[in-house]
Amino acid sequence: MSIEDRLSSIESQYKEAYKMLHDMALHPTYYRGKPNSVAEALKKVLSLQRMLELLYEDVRKLEDEKTEFYVERCDYNVTKIGEIIRKANGICAKIDADNFSDAFRLFKLIRSLMYQIIEDVRLIYALKLYPIQEKMALKSLLTDLGFLEVTKCLDEAETNFAEKHLKDAIDRAREALEKTVTSILSAIGKKPSGYFSTDVGTLSSLGIIDKETKKLTEATYSYLSEAGAHGRIGDLTSGDAHYALKETYMRIDILLKKYSMYSSKKDNKPKAR
Repeated sequence: MSIEDRLSSIESQYKEAYKMLHDMALHPTYYRGKPNSVAEALKKVLSLQRMLELLYEDVRKLEDEKTEFYVERCDYNVTKIGEIIRKANGICAKIDADNFSDAFRLFKLIRSLMYQIIEDVRLIYALKLYPIQEKMALKSLLTDLGFLEVTKCLDEAETNFAEKHLKDAIDRAREALEKTVTSILSAIGKKPSGYFSTDVGTLSSLGIIDKETKKLTEATYSYLSEAGAHGRIGDLTSGDAHYALKETYMRIDILLKKYSMYSSKKDNKPKAR
């Protein structure tokens, strides 16, 4: 799921809970005799809190000197929302006590905090998008290594993205990642199998990449396959495609760094006499 999909899901969850609590506040007598409805309201509110907590857990991994302020503000707002929901006189307590009017009043207080989080997350991801200078450096390295097909795929992905052919852009990105793996295998004298997971597994078994890199590379490839022209994911936004291209550049960059480290160790290994 892309970051925009996650943010949209959080908004939808808030609206569902808002609608239910609003109705409960308008018709308290009716809902006091409906324990299942009370339980459903609690689930909707707590689900929203959990979605925000999980979002923050991912966002905090992107913290650096550029994003530190926004990550810390997300932390503060997520914590504040948790307090409003769970404290002794918070939303859940009010719902449990059949005080639906106060529960709804408190729930409205978290709206501005939630939208601050959403906009801060968008900004954090924008600040972490792959910079143009790093793209140029990566393509230069690919050319030096002779991985020209990878560079071509990345150029085509960028062109398709600029022309709003988002599915085609993601297909070219997927192909670029695929060709990076096969190019590394060919460079070390190993024949690619034609299956991405098998080839990534070979890089891992040879010690070129670690298990975490293997896992993340496969996850990115899976997303690109699903989001491309022949995948199961439906219409995409420019944000979805931008995220996919950024992830592709990051994965390729990491694979090349791992390959360079492997090659360096191999070149410096003492030769047997």
